[in-house]
Amino acid sequence: MPLERINPTGMYQPNRNIYSQVVKATGGTQVHVAGTVPFDKEANVVGIGDMRAQVLKILENLEISLNAGGAGRADVVRINVFAVDVEAYVSEGAPEVIAFFGDAKPVSTTVQVPRLVHPDWLVEIEATAIID
Repeated sequence: MPLERINPTGMYQPNRNIYSQVVKATGGTQVHVAGTVPFDKEANVVGIGDMRAQVLKILENLEISLNAGGAGRADVVRINVFAVDVEAYVSEGAPEVIAFFGDAKPVSTTVQVPRLVHPDWLVEIEATAIID
């Protein structure tokens, strides 16, 4: 099942080449991953007050969830990021997300929110993948 990542000519290019403007998928099975948070296996918050540490834990958890659904990071077509401080996310967390996805950049939306469900969470990321 081919995924085509497109940055159309005639419009602005993705900010710092972080994401793809369009991901076209033909056929396949969708894998939806709920908002993933910086909990360890025992539901302890990892990285209290540390955006980078929380993003790294979220990416670790995201990979576990994707694998459980039969997907991998290269199959992710969309992420939605909810951050309590977008500036901190862009400077400390986004570089980790960029490294995680490498050349297989999903489409992406980042939103600043006043708070997340747990008061120590700084960020939450949800994902959609498409597999054969």
